[in-house]
Amino acid sequence: MTQCTRVYSFDRGEWRKTDSYNRLTNAGADMKSQVVVLLILSAGYWLAPQIRAQGSTNLAVSFTTTNATPLNLGFAGFTADLMTGGEEYGDTNLQQYANLLSPGWVRFPGGTTGDAFNWFNGLTVSSWINELNASNDAFAGTLCQYTYEPLIGKGGLMLTNFASMAANLGGARIIVTINGFTDSSNSAGAFAAYALSNHIPVAAWELCNEPYTLKGPGNFFASGTDYADKMKPYRDAIKAADSNAVVALYFGDPAYNYSVWNNGLTNYSNRYWDAAVYHHYPPLPVGSSFNDLMALDNGILFTNTAFVTDYLIPGNNSNVTFFITEMNPSKGDGNGGQFPPTSTLYGGIYCAEYILRLSAVPRMIFVGSFQMLNGSGVGTTNDFANAVTKAAANGYVTNTVGLPFGYFLSAQGTAEAVAYWALNRSVAVYPTSVGTNCPTVPRDTNGLTTMPAIYAQAYQGGNGKRYVLLTNKGSNAVPAQITQDGLALTNQLLETYVTASDPSTINTNPPLGNVVIRTQMAANPVTVPEYSVVRLEWTAFTVPRPTLSVTVSNAVQDLRWAGLTNVVYNIQAATNLLGAWTTLGRIASPQTNFGFTNWHSGSQQFYRLEVP
Repeated sequence: MTQCTRVYSFDRGEWRKTDSYNRLTNAGADMKSQVVVLLILSAGYWLAPQIRAQGSTNLAVSFTTTNATPLNLGFAGFTADLMTGGEEYGDTNLQQYANLLSPGWVRFPGGTTGDAFNWFNGLTVSSWINELNASNDAFAGTLCQYTYEPLIGKGGLMLTNFASMAANLGGARIIVTINGFTDSSNSAGAFAAYALSNHIPVAAWELCNEPYTLKGPGNFFASGTDYADKMKPYRDAIKAADSNAVVALYFGDPAYNYSVWNNGLTNYSNRYWDAAVYHHYPPLPVGSSFNDLMALDNGILFTNTAFVTDYLIPGNNSNVTFFITEMNPSKGDGNGGQFPPTSTLYGGIYCAEYILRLSAVPRMIFVGSFQMLNGSGVGTTNDFANAVTKAAANGYVTNTVGLPFGYFLSAQGTAEAVAYWALNRSVAVYPTSVGTNCPTVPRDTNGLTTMPAIYAQAYQGGNGKRYVLLTNKGSNAVPAQITQDGLALTNQLLETYVTASDPSTINTNPPLGNVVIRTQMAANPVTVPEYSVVRLEWTAFTVPRPTLSVTVSNAVQDLRWAGLTNVVYNIQAATNLLGAWTTLGRIASPQTNFGFTNWHSGSQQFYRLEVP
C-alpha cells in the first residue's frame, strides 16, 4: 500500500510540490498490492482448498488488545554470510528469493568466517589467518581460509553493496560484526565513521563473533572479564565516530557451560555495553531418531526465554537490550554442514516458535537464524565457488551475477517466511493464551514430560492489520477458536500456512514433494494443520493517507508527515515517477519524520511512504 498526498521534487536548487502524483495513490496502491500478490503466488505461494474446523472441542486461542508489549522494528532476521561461495549481494535473483523470507534485519559480514575479515577492502587477510591458527583453537583459521580465494575472486564484500541489498530486502536493518580478534580498535572507529558518512544506518555493532570459543591460555581472551577489558577501546572508538551507536558484547551459548565467561561479564565493574548478544545451538546427539530430535528441541523451546529473563536481565544494566544473531534447532559441523532437524519443516516450526516466544520478552530487539543462504533460508543447487576460486588463482575478478545458482526456498525457510511476514510488519505483541485442552507433544526422549503441541502469539500490525501466528509441533490437525478481548472473531481471515505429514521433509530443486506456502480465506474457527506454521490476518483499521512535507537545512532533508503514529512506513525515493523506487529506510511508530541527505545525483527527487 503506497500512500502519499503530495510528492516533493528537488529541481534546480529549490523544493517544489505537486499534486499530480495523487493518481498513483489509491489506484496505484491497489494495483501495486495486486501485482505483489501475483508475483508472490508465481514464486511459490499456492492456493489451497479451504480447510474448515469442525466439532465442538475447539482449542481456545485467546488474546487481549490491552497491555500490549512494544515490538522492535525488524525483529526477525538472518545472518547473511556470502563469504565462501560465488553468490554476491547484488544478485537480483538471490534478492528475489530472500525477499520471500521477509527479513527484518541482516548481519554483515558473517559468523566465524569473518574472524580475519578486513572491512576496508572486503577481503580476508592471510596474516590474520596465521594469527588465528596460532591460537589454541585453529578451527576459526581453517574456516577463514575457506573465504580467502572466493573473496578475492569476486572482488571482496563491501558494506555499501550489502546496504543496497538490505534496502532491496524491504529496508532490512543492518547488524555488523566487528573483527576484534585481528583488526584494530582504530579500524573499528573508522568503520563506524564510514557507515555514518555513507548514510548506512547500522542497528547494532557486535564486538567479535563468539569470542567465548577463543578463550583460555594462549588464546585471544583469557576470560569474559579479559574480553570486556580488550573490547573497551573498540567500543570507545565506535562511540566516538557515532555517539548513537548500539554496541553489543557476547555472552556464551546457553546450550553449553559458559557460566565462568558469563559471570565475568555480569560481575564486570563498568558494564559499558548497550546490548548483549548471544547464539544458541543445541548439541543434539548424532544418530538419534528424528522423533527424538524433535522431542529434545521441544524441550529447548519450552525454556528458551529463561536465559534472558532469569540471567541476562538481572545480570545487566536496566537500559541494556538483548538479541540473538545465530540459532538453529541443532548445532552444525561449523563448516557449513547442517544436521537435522535444521533445514527440515520441523526446523522451520522450531525457529518460528523460538522467535515467537522471545518476541514477548521485554528488551529483546532482534532474533534470527543462521543463515539466509543455506538450508535455513534460501538454498542453492550450485554455489559456483569454483568460479571465484579460479578467478583468484588466475589473477582476475569475476562477476557471478546471473549464473544459474538454482535458488529455492528451503523447507525451514518457508516456515520462517510465514512467521517473519507478520513479525516484521508488527509494532506490538498482544498477551495471548492457549486453552488447557491442547494436544501435547513430548519434550524428552522417554516421554515423561510433555508440552502443548500448539503455540500462539497475536500481534498489532503497523499496517492496520492484526495477526495471529500459530505453530503445531504435533501430528494431528487441531481446530481452534480465535478469541479477541473475550469475543470470538467474526472477521474473514486470510490464512497463510505451511504443512506436511512428514516433519523431516526437506526441499530440493527441482522440487520433489517440497513444502510450499499456501494461502486461503478462512472463517473462525480455523484448523491448525499437522506440523505447521500458520498466519492469520485481518484488517483492524484503514490507514489514512498522511500529509507529507520536506524541509532542507545544511544539505540534510527532513521528510515529515502528519498521520497515524501506530503505523510502519517504508521511506522510498525515485528520480522518475515511472522509474524504480529505492527504499531509504523503514520507520516505526511513533516517529513522524525521517532525516537524510540527498543520496541520489540529479536535480529532481521524489519521495513517498509505503505501508509494507
